[in-house]
Amino acid sequence: MNYKQILGILFLILGIIFVIYPLYSAEAVSWIAGICLIAFGFAAIIDGFSVWSIVTHVSAINILLGICAILLGILFIYKIDALSFIVAYQLYLIAFVMIFVGILGLLSGPTISKVTSVLILIMGIIAVFLAVYSISEPMYTAILVGICLIMEGIAFLTTDIV
Repeated sequence: MNYKQILGILFLILGIIFVIYPLYSAEAVSWIAGICLIAFGFAAIIDGFSVWSIVTHVSAINILLGICAILLGILFIYKIDALSFIVAYQLYLIAFVMIFVGILGLLSGPTISKVTSVLILIMGIIAVFLAVYSISEPMYTAILVGICLIMEGIAFLTTDIV
């Protein structure tokens, strides 16, 4: 059994867990992300203090980054659903880039690419709605991530391409 088959089986199992238990899996992602951010924050603070005498400005940035990471980690553990938070802000970023590219294509492109620019603009607007929806309904975001994991697992198991 090679690593692609192992990854395929792992993705299938994780995808099924995400689909069957969406709230628990989203909460688990929040806890894991929160713990990782808190550990990263402490490491950044320690790193910042360890080189304070050599590079003060970089150390101050490291310490501030560590404090922000610890606060965000605590928020992920106790308040914010990390899965929907991360997915929503990725969708917002993608949506605004698509809207910008669509408008730019409409304003400065040949006639053939105008249709493509309109489609990109429409998909950007749809992505904004998906981002709003994923922030407000974290359960559906977890189910969507589970379905994507299942599809990726099947792809790993059935293809020879990585």
